Amino acid sequence: MTRRRDCRKNDGRKTIWDPERMAAVKRALLLSTGERYFALVSNFVTVAAVSRILTPAEIGVSVIGMAIVGIAMSAREFASANFLIQHPHLTRADVRGAFTVMVLFTSTVTIALAFSAPLLAGAYGDERLAPYLRVIAAAFFLDLMAAPIITLLRRDMDFGKVAAINISGAVAATAVTISLALLGFSYMSFAWAWVASAVVTGLLAVGLSRQFWIFKPSLVGWRAMVAFGGYNGATNLLYKTYEAVPYLLLGRILSLDAAALYSRGLMICQLPDKVILGGAISVILPAFSAEARQGRSLKQPYLKALGLITALQWPALLVLAVLAYPIVDLLLGDQWHGVVPIVQIVAIASLFSFSFELNYPVLVSLGAVHDIFRRALIICPVSVVIITAAAFFGLRAVAFSLLLVIPFQAFVSLTFVRRHVVIGWLEIWSAVWRSAVVAAITVASPLAFVIYIGSGLEISLVKALIAAAFAGAGWLLGLWLTGHALLAEILGGVAVFRGGGLKAPGVLE
Repeated sequence: MTRRRDCRKNDGRKTIWDPERMAAVKRALLLSTGERYFALVSNFVTVAAVSRILTPAEIGVSVIGMAIVGIAMSAREFASANFLIQHPHLTRADVRGAFTVMVLFTSTVTIALAFSAPLLAGAYGDERLAPYLRVIAAAFFLDLMAAPIITLLRRDMDFGKVAAINISGAVAATAVTISLALLGFSYMSFAWAWVASAVVTGLLAVGLSRQFWIFKPSLVGWRAMVAFGGYNGATNLLYKTYEAVPYLLLGRILSLDAAALYSRGLMICQLPDKVILGGAISVILPAFSAEARQGRSLKQPYLKALGLITALQWPALLVLAVLAYPIVDLLLGDQWHGVVPIVQIVAIASLFSFSFELNYPVLVSLGAVHDIFRRALIICPVSVVIITAAAFFGLRAVAFSLLLVIPFQAFVSLTFVRRHVVIGWLEIWSAVWRSAVVAAITVASPLAFVIYIGSGLEISLVKALIAAAFAGAGWLLGLWLTGHALLAEILGGVAVFRGGGLKAPGVLE
């Protein structure tokens, strides 16, 4: 039997989960989530505009290109910036060494991607991919300027500056994408927008921090970073390959249009995660790491986080499935109605992904990078096989395959977490059952409304807004009836934000 490493004693030291420090974490979470909301709105504007300017086939070029680049980007994780967050005693030499290693890995990947662009374009019989990949390779390298600075700000939990940097990058990306699309740059508008965003975030990060010493080359501590990054990079490579496979297969077997439709369907289904969990993950890893450095148990924080996340994620996904048609029509326009069934299927499958954004921070915080890799070694090959088989039966078959893939991934991931944190399956159920009730109450009224008006799921935007209002009222009612912990968090959130939080101590010795 595997020994569980959660026998952490309470020695009286203040932890990050004490009331004062918990207030700091909540403030950081609010800042980070606010940033994500802004980025989400920017993305809404970009997607809504560009989807009406470009055709699915044009966007399909970008989708295939980004799938290829996603795999290439995972190689940079062999020199992961997360090494700096989890390092217990960080020095300037460690940071400089980490940046140098990141430059070496990123340069190698950038050069390889640029030179292989014609070959990759030939594999898809579409020469448009070559210039797209070359420009993206340049953007990929430019991203490196801001990476270590943002990582250190996250470690210090200085999420105000992180938000300013990322919001500026989002504004630049939105403005450039839409402008270039209108000027006829087609799919290349996405590539040049990434370049613009990388330049803006890099210059702003350097300007706000003025820590120019970071960029002085050094190889101090490179072995520790590579040792950490070896498993982390291999894990990311597996996951990025798994994520890219549907797009690459659909683009190759069916068409670029099919890849674009699947991409947009998945993007819409990820909106709840981007809003709710995207901001949380930026705070959770530093918070969990700080807790682990003090030798504390992560059991209660993990269970509490599961309860809070599911109370937001589950109702949102169910309502998304019911209102898929008007949401797709609003975001993408009438040429994308083929996305609707994809959204409905994937939204239901995504209900099982409730722990995904928590599992990685927990395992990294406990130093279990080996198990993160082992988990990926089980999950990714099995998932790829299932999706590959489904791809030969069409676009909807790929979406239906996620009803098998995501629950399988959830079970394996939770099993690995339970090897390091003493949590029973019944304890997990106890943490989330109220959220299940809240989700059921939330979706009941909009579903009943849609059935009552008798137009199927193809309802107008006005009727969708009415249904959404019913959902919001049902959600609040569900929180109140179940006595959910999230209700208290919501009521206290404004007070925490206005009251400020504990300033995180410096991390460089």
